[in-house]
Amino acid sequence: MIVIPLSRGRLAGHFTKAKELAFYDNKHNHCFTLDNPAAAGGNCAAKKAMLQLIKDKGGRIVLVDQIGERMLGKLLDGGISVCRPGKESSDIAALLVAASDIQLRLTSAAAGRPSLKHQAKGGCGGGCGCHGDEHGHEAEAKGGCGGGCGCKSRTEAKLKPLGDPLNQQGKLSYAGFRPLR
Repeated sequence: MIVIPLSRGRLAGHFTKAKELAFYDNKHNHCFTLDNPAAAGGNCAAKKAMLQLIKDKGGRIVLVDQIGERMLGKLLDGGISVCRPGKESSDIAALLVAASDIQLRLTSAAAGRPSLKHQAKGGCGGGCGCHGDEHGHEAEAKGGCGGGCGCKSRTEAKLKPLGDPLNQQGKLSYAGFRPLR
């Protein structure tokens, strides 16, 4: 299945912010269109639901205009090919033809846009709402979040206090610590 993230009937400018996901078979026949679960909020859980929806419906190739490095890495790790067709491919028929061009495929998470918000929130330390737990217990056994989110392992992170670590009762509080970059 070829998945095209759409907004207003065109390839969405940003993958996770697409209003809907259109699914096409290998012969370019439209199969169905579903609402994007990440369109409204775009938090970790919504993006995870979007990724799972694509996997569950048999998505093998996804077309994108702009995509974040973390989501791109998750798609690639999931065995889903990602194609960036370019600005000249604006109609659906041209996009579907571009999906078969191997030279338009993105092969590394580094080809995506950096996740500045994720970095500003301290990586997988919980600022994004995922609390580092959504990366799985098997990832913890490897010593951190497993790299699926694109950030450094929590065990490798160096910590520094933000402001005065003593709270008003004079007890030490660890809530103000964040990973160093």
